[in-house]
Amino acid sequence: MWRPKQGIRGAAIGIVKHKGCLLVCEVLGDNGDVKGWRALGGGIEFGEPAAEALKREFKEELGCEIQITGSPMISENIYEHHGHTGHEIIFAFPIELKNPEIYETKRFQIFEHEGTSHWAEWVAIERFKTREQILFPPALADKILSS
Repeated sequence: MWRPKQGIRGAAIGIVKHKGCLLVCEVLGDNGDVKGWRALGGGIEFGEPAAEALKREFKEELGCEIQITGSPMISENIYEHHGHTGHEIIFAFPIELKNPEIYETKRFQIFEHEGTSHWAEWVAIERFKTREQILFPPALADKILSS
């Protein structure tokens, strides 16, 4: 069971939109149910610029090169996950994928470096706007959906 580390974590995520959808990865509760969705990306290593971390994460998770198309939205996210507090500074970059097949694949698995896997898929932006689905982090959700 994943729990947030007790410290401030830097994270970079990629905002990819296509045909009214957003590319996101499932966020699971301990029971295995989807509790929401988050844009793909991951942690920033010490001494690594956020943009480079994002490129590395997409290469590791999807085997895909990306093109950053604008300046990042930056947000502090303090949250609770199963009774544990997490704290992160998030850089959310608008990006384009250089692998066109990903735009046409509705749902696929991504693999983390520690061996875990998650499902990623294209979810209609309207489903987040109507609150039918939850987009994490909440502090960035409205900005992501309106950009």
